[in-house]
This record gives sequence, structure tokens and C-alpha cells, in this order.
Amino acid sequence: MIDMAAGKRRTTILALFLWAMAAVIFMLALHTHGTRVTIVLPPSHSAFPFPFPAPAHMASPPELIDDAAAEIFVRLPPDEPAHLIRASLVCRQWRRIITDGAFLRRYRASHGAPPLLGFVCNLAARVDTITSPRLFPTAGPSIVPMPAFLGSSKALDCRHGRVLLGPFDDDTMARLVVLDPITGDHQRLPDLKLPRGYYTATVFCAARGCAHLNCRGGPYRVVVAGAASSAGGAMRARLYSSEAAAWVASARLIPCPHVRRKPTAVVGDDVYFQLMFADDMILRYDMGRNCLSTFHPPADAKEGGIVLLPMADGSLGLAGIRGSRPCLWSTDASPEGIAGWVRCKSIELMEKICKLC
Repeated sequence: MIDMAAGKRRTTILALFLWAMAAVIFMLALHTHGTRVTIVLPPSHSAFPFPFPAPAHMASPPELIDDAAAEIFVRLPPDEPAHLIRASLVCRQWRRIITDGAFLRRYRASHGAPPLLGFVCNLAARVDTITSPRLFPTAGPSIVPMPAFLGSSKALDCRHGRVLLGPFDDDTMARLVVLDPITGDHQRLPDLKLPRGYYTATVFCAARGCAHLNCRGGPYRVVVAGAASSAGGAMRARLYSSEAAAWVASARLIPCPHVRRKPTAVVGDDVYFQLMFADDMILRYDMGRNCLSTFHPPADAKEGGIVLLPMADGSLGLAGIRGSRPCLWSTDASPEGIAGWVRCKSIELMEKICKLC
């Protein structure tokens, strides 16, 4: 038994000696050829790797080629834009790849519709204070400080990457600002004098054929609509063009009720507003012909209010409540009017709730 134990010890010592000799040989090869080698003992010899420090003259690993880097970056999820920002800060090569126009177009095409990065809401710090717009990011804290003038403004509309801010001073002067919430850049529009009344406004991209995936820096338009508070006051619409940097058109409609400050819909050359005190009528401003007209929503869509929205096929959509069912209608508009409402979808909420119980 003693001889067997001694034999095992001699075998272990011999194995360690051989591994040490191999380490010396690899060290010589490493200094000769500039290659980093890590020796790992087999499990039977308990051990651990023998790390060797890299020589000072060892070449740095090859850089990631542009095509491979772009393939990795294009797969980063769009709902976390901080990933691309952090990657662009690693080195100049990565920043050049990420900010390249061709890569950005491919990135948007790969991920389809842009994600919701945040929303703007008018809030008051206390009940007795004036409301002011606040940006609530949905993908993490905002890295762009909001302009100081927001404290005296209200968010009137948000579309195509832009926020339209008020206010209407005493409802007689429109002092509007178009804000880019991503960069903080903003543009003040020329003051617009209006008869005393109640108004709202909307902003939208004016580039023809734009897919609205990257409208920043492009042309835009603003439409202000409202009616004077005097009896029989006319409905007015004013059109602003960023390309002309001026209010370029004006239209009137007599008589007409006040406009609601609710989300608008932009479909082609038409802008749609909701009216109040008139059986939920809809106001249409045709920018091509510079004229105003009104029409009624579906008769069975007035129980819980309506929401206007553009449809994927280029028609006007309307969402409303009928009993316990949210419903969606659509219609095609022409210069002569609308073609009639068609209900295209409805959801029975009670059936959905019962299935969840």
C-alpha cells in the first residue's frame, strides 16, 4: 500500500513537471510568435488555468468590420433608443455607422412603425395653479431638458414627431410654438390675431409621400380652427406653412358652433375637428380648396363620445361606443361630401370580460 501511494505521488509529480515544461515551451512560443495561449489542466489534476500576461508588442484584436457592426446594430430594439446612443459613444467608427443615413433608413424599415417613446399631458402642480405640459417618457428618463417657456403653455396637439404648444391669450391671440421633444428644438410661429372666441389647433407633416418615420427637419403645417363667441359668429380656419414661414390661407363658415379641443384627424388634404353643441358634428377643412364644411357622425356612435382617426386605407375613421361594444366606422370623403359611414369592426366587451373571469 505504501509503494502504491508513493507511486501515485511520483506520477503526480511527473505530470506536474511535464505541464511545467510545456508551460515554458509555450511561453517561448508566445514571445516568438506573439500569440496569447491559455493552458488549462485536465480535471484529474485539480486545477486552474495558467494565465500568461500578453506581451507589450502583441497586436490588438481586429476591429469589427462595418457590415458586421451594422448587422448587429440594426437588430437593437427600437423601443429602447438608449441602446443606439450608448453604442454610438463607444468609438468614432460606430458613431459613423449609426448616424449614416442609409443605416437609419434601413433601421426604420426593419422595425416598421416607430414605437411610442412618450406622451405629453397638460397637468397642474396644484388644483389652484395653471396647467402646463409635461413630457412622460415611456422608454426611460428623458435626456433632453424641456424649454423653460413650457410653464406658460399648453399642449394643443402632437403628431409626426412634433408637439404644438399654445396658449391663446384671452382667446384673441394665438402664440404657438412647434417643439421637437427629442432634441428640444422649437420654432415660434408668427402671432395670429383672432376675434374673441374658442379655438384649437393641430400640427402635421407637409412632405408629400412621407411615411412619417422620420419627419424631423422637414416641412410642416399648422391649422387653427375656431368660432367667435359673438352670436352667429363665423367658424374660421387659418393655415400656416413652414415652407413659407407665414399664415398662407384663411377660410370661413357661417354659422357654425364652437370647436372641441380634442384630437384631430389628418387624411390627405383634409383636417377634421369635432364640434360642440351640435349633435357631435364634424368640421372638415379642405386645404386643397381652402374651404370648410360639416357633416354628421354615425347615428349610433354618439352614446359615449367619438374619436377621429385616419385609417390605413386612406379613409377617415371614427371610434365610438355602442352599448357595451367599442366600434370602428370609416367613410370616404370627396369634394361633394362623404360617401356614408360603414361599420368595419366591433368588440363585445362583456364577452371578453366573462372569458377572463
